[in-house]
Amino acid sequence: MTAAFQGTSRYRPEHGRAMHVDGRAGDPWIRVVHPDMTTFLGVEACDLTAPPPAADAILFGASDATPYLAGQTSHAARAPDFIRRALRHYESDLTRWDFDQDAELLDPSKMRVLDGGNVPTDPMTPESNRDAIRAATQAVLSVGAVPILLGGDDSVPIPFFEAFQDCKGLTVVQIDAHLDWRDQRNGSGYTFSSTMRRASELPWVKRIVQVGLRGIGGSGRAEFDDAKAWGAKIFTARHVQHHGIASVLDAIEDDGECLMTIDCDGLDPSVIPGVLVPQPGGLSYFDVIDLIRGVAAKSRIVGLDIVEFVPERDVQNLGAIAVARIICNALGCIGRRKV
Repeated sequence: MTAAFQGTSRYRPEHGRAMHVDGRAGDPWIRVVHPDMTTFLGVEACDLTAPPPAADAILFGASDATPYLAGQTSHAARAPDFIRRALRHYESDLTRWDFDQDAELLDPSKMRVLDGGNVPTDPMTPESNRDAIRAATQAVLSVGAVPILLGGDDSVPIPFFEAFQDCKGLTVVQIDAHLDWRDQRNGSGYTFSSTMRRASELPWVKRIVQVGLRGIGGSGRAEFDDAKAWGAKIFTARHVQHHGIASVLDAIEDDGECLMTIDCDGLDPSVIPGVLVPQPGGLSYFDVIDLIRGVAAKSRIVGLDIVEFVPERDVQNLGAIAVARIICNALGCIGRRKV
């Protein structure tokens, strides 16, 4: 186990299920903490501290990257495990028909999906958090799998983006109510206010497409002008309402590589109530599904993150279910593209 992963929880399979364990490098034993904790849809667990096995996609979680307030854990820190548990009642038969996909929910005979558990993070050590997220992403990419990252707040995608340096020309497709082009906030350039600004600085990012913006956020005219000057294609939620998702897909390159980053506040609060700053008029569940499907039809989805889900603000588990269903649909699109 590398130093970055010491003293934190991860998932290991036990009797066909995943068990939540804790330990440190060199420990003669591993302590079971939550024996009833399962992986997403009950898929096989893997350990990202070692080279993972071959797979089509590997999920992992990260509660923190760079706190908005120094030393304070993310408002979305508990999201990864809530998302994993949202669809537990379907685990017994993953070949059930999924009408949103027009296919099986997740047929293990056609696609191998693994869950690498949660990357250890600590709000007191943002640089180490970013290193751990970047390393986990690179481990997934090293075996040819698509990494799917469960946040955490919107600072989590910054090191995720940084791991894709081997892409020749990456398109980042963001779903978000906010612009996220602040250069710094509270003395840091790595918080959730700067996600897309940092993406724009990566030499392997060729295109940025931002979808679902609405309401009032932390950016001003200067940031909006910077985004447009860089060449970011911006589609507001109002634009999508009037012109549909097809108009967004015109901005996606044919046969390219796309990384999709989804902030849950990009969706309408009726779909995902549990967000930090809800704004009316967001994208619908099927807007997001159709966007993922359309991107996958034109390009190859090489990575996906979903962030800013706040379980404590959810209503009757609706948001957790919606996030989990979005992941299911994304997995289906990734699987069909590989065939």
